Order: sequence, then C-alpha cells, then structure tokens
Amino acid sequence: MYVADTIGAAFLKQVEATPHAILFEAGGGTGIGTGIRRLTYSDFKACIELTRLAFSGHGVAAGQVVGLANTNQIDTFAAIFALWALGVSPLVLDFRSPPSDILERATRARAAYIFSDFRKLTQHDGILEFPRVVPATDTSDGLVFLAEQGSTADFIMSSGTTGAPALHPVSHAELLSALDRMAVGGERGHWGNAVSCLNLSFPGTRYIWYRNAINGRKIITVPVFFSYAELDAALMHENAEEVTLPPVLIRGLVQHIKDQGLVGDGPRYDRLVKMQSIGGPLLGPALIEAKSILSDRLCVTYSSTQTGIISRLEGNEIDSHSNSVGMPLPHHHIRIVDDQGQSLPTREVGHIQTQVNENTARPGDRGYLDDDGYLYVVGRVQEYLCRNGVSFNAPDLENQIQVVTGAALCCVISSPGAVGDEDQIIAVIEASPSQLSDFKTRLRAHLSPLTRPDKIVLMQALPKTSGLKIARAHLHQLIVNAPEICHVI
Repeated sequence: MYVADTIGAAFLKQVEATPHAILFEAGGGTGIGTGIRRLTYSDFKACIELTRLAFSGHGVAAGQVVGLANTNQIDTFAAIFALWALGVSPLVLDFRSPPSDILERATRARAAYIFSDFRKLTQHDGILEFPRVVPATDTSDGLVFLAEQGSTADFIMSSGTTGAPALHPVSHAELLSALDRMAVGGERGHWGNAVSCLNLSFPGTRYIWYRNAINGRKIITVPVFFSYAELDAALMHENAEEVTLPPVLIRGLVQHIKDQGLVGDGPRYDRLVKMQSIGGPLLGPALIEAKSILSDRLCVTYSSTQTGIISRLEGNEIDSHSNSVGMPLPHHHIRIVDDQGQSLPTREVGHIQTQVNENTARPGDRGYLDDDGYLYVVGRVQEYLCRNGVSFNAPDLENQIQVVTGAALCCVISSPGAVGDEDQIIAVIEASPSQLSDFKTRLRAHLSPLTRPDKIVLMQALPKTSGLKIARAHLHQLIVNAPEICHVI
C-alpha cells in the first residue's frame, strides 16, 4: 500500500495529493494550540519544518534519541516528524509520570535530551523546555525523511504483564507494516476520521494518528485535560467516524449522558462506524448499556503489547456473550494452559497464551475458552494488576512504596469495585497509623497516577502465613469486613 519507506515520506505524499484537506480539527469546543480551529496537511507540514529548525538550534543531531513529554499532543506529533527528518529517534513519554520515572525511561533509551512544555517537569534537572517554534527567517531547504537501515522510528512501552515493563524499539518498516494491517488488513475493523482524547504516550493513540495522517483522514482532537461535555461534543462532530477509549471513559460518558438527560430512543453517536473499548474489561450489563446508549458499533478488543489485538466482541455478539472478550482473530492461536504450560480443556480456567507468527506470549491474564470458541478473562495472574487499561507489576509497586515511605513492608492487592467499576488497588503498609497523613502526601508526590494505589491501609504488623509470607487472603477478608480502615490517597 505504501510506496514510501517511512511514515514521514508517506505523509509528504499525502500532503502533495491533498494539501488543503483538514488533518486536525478541534472537536471539543476549544481550539488547537492557541485557538486555531483547523490545520490542513500543508499547515502541519509547515509546523514540522519549523519544529525541525527549532530542534536543530538546540543541538539535536542525527543518531540521537530525544524524549518528548508534552501536554500539547499536536506539538508532540509535529516533533515526532521533525525528529525523524533530523535522523533522530523520538521517545514519547507521559507528562503525568513522576520526573524520576521520565528520567529513568529516557536513560534506558539513552536519550540525549528530554523536552517538555509542562512547567512542573521543566523545573527538574535533565528536562528542558520544549523549543519555541518561530517563523523561519530564510527559505526552508525542504523536508526529507530518510530511513537508515535498522534505525528506530518509535519506542513501544510494554505493559509489564509478563515481566518488568520494557522499551521495545520499532523500525520504520515495522511501523509501516503495522499500519498496513490496521488500514488494509482489517485487524482493527472499520475506521475513519478519529476522535482522539488520549495521550500520545499510549502507542495505540500514536498508531491511529500515524494511520490517519498518511491516509488523508482527519484527527478530531479533544484536549488532554477534558470534560465529558467536551468529549461528547467531539463525538457529535459531523465528521466523527471512530473513537477508541478505555472502559473507564466509556462508563463515565454513559453516566454523563444519563445525568444530562440526553438518553434518546437510539444510540447517541449513530454516525460512528466504530467505538472501540481497549484496556481493562468492559463486560456484562455495563457493556450492553454502553452499546444501547452510545453506539451500536461499539466493540470490545482484548490485546497484548507483544502480539497486538487478540480478540474482538461486537454487534449481536455483545448481547449474547456480554461477559466474553470475543472470538480470537483468525491469525491468533489461543491456548489455555496450566502452570506447567499444558493445554487445558474448554471451560477450565488457566493462563491465557496466544501465538501469532510463531511469537508466543502470555498477556498476564487468566481465563477460559467456551465450547463455541469465545474467550473469557476472569482475572489477572496474581502478581500483575490492571486498572484503567494500564497493567503493572505488584511487587514493583510494593518496592516503590517502601522506598517512598520508608516502610519496612508493603503488600499491594486489588479489591473488586462496584458493579461496572474498575477494581481498586489497595496498598497495605506495615507502619504506625499515625503516619497516615505523611504517607498519603509522599505517595501523591512521588508515584504516577497511573499506578498509584487508590487507597492505603496502615497496620502495625502485616499478618503472615506459617511459611512467613504475607497472608494476602487474610488481608482481602480484613478489608471486606472493615472497609473503614482503607483511606483514599
């Protein structure tokens, strides 16, 4: 499909074909950047050229890795292309993460610079202010994208469900191949002008933006700091065709529509060709209600970093198999295995294992296949937790909490939320209850909102088993019987 061998070159071909077509359009009642409502393909090409000059003026040079931790996602997107044009590998980071996490990931990727437009971050050593883009004073020497053999086009952060989170370098060829599967192969189903409210630090968001930018489709943007009213307005945009959201936002959108008295006779977003739920589970009555109120084109996808989308549930299947995550895609071979890797029969719970093109992975979930081949996810493998579509390793979080608080011992567990809500992450810490206020302050200051526990419990001594391990089952029961001991962070 793509004659060009880089995304940048494919983008330039699209600019040449449709220079005045709209690439970015504000969809949430606010403007792009400083109040601008639209950017054409030609406009965005000019942004890339000016951003490239700004980076070059800061000493950014070919062969380097450069970190980006911006609140303005369009600036980040322009910066990615600008860095590619300089022969630099971009590393997109989450501005919401603690500076220590940002610096650690940048160090692992051997980044020469980290830039951010977030003042809270630029106050820390090692994080520079995002370059100010100013009009060029001379004629541009043209925008060219060259892909060196083996050069890194992107870094994908694994979820950490099968080990410590890792950075995977991705080449231009691999990116183009993935986009080809998205756009042509049907791996992600129907697609079109995309409403986007998610941070580009999520690889899936970047892939959608790349795909649309090289195929002449719009990206209808919602600010990263948005209200449900803004998201609703964007989804009602006359050009909106698809959106990808985590379950927590889908449930919040349903509640907003109900609170505002906007529930109609049919789905509110009847122009969408796809509304996709990604990340944690959206199951049962919550899924059926979302399909009824939001869009009958709602689909649930189940995926892993290693192998991409594993299964999809959509259409009438939602009504008949609402607790499932759908049928595995044709090119995925799914097995349910025991702790020793031996296959289990249908309807028996075990580790979910998937194989694609001889690449075998375990997403970190337990589940089963029914007699018709539908996949069901029943929970995380014990030491891995998932909340709001973000997976993380419980022992890693326990260690972080101990470092931040100075506590001698910590145990992180999950507790089922209310019907339709995400599970809550609770950290049980061995410390004096009098330290509660200090611990809450430290955790808020030093842990990322993505992995920070929802609640903490402080106990003089954590219960132990006869083998001197923490009695997790006892902690679960204690919290069920005495919820008042859990304190919100």
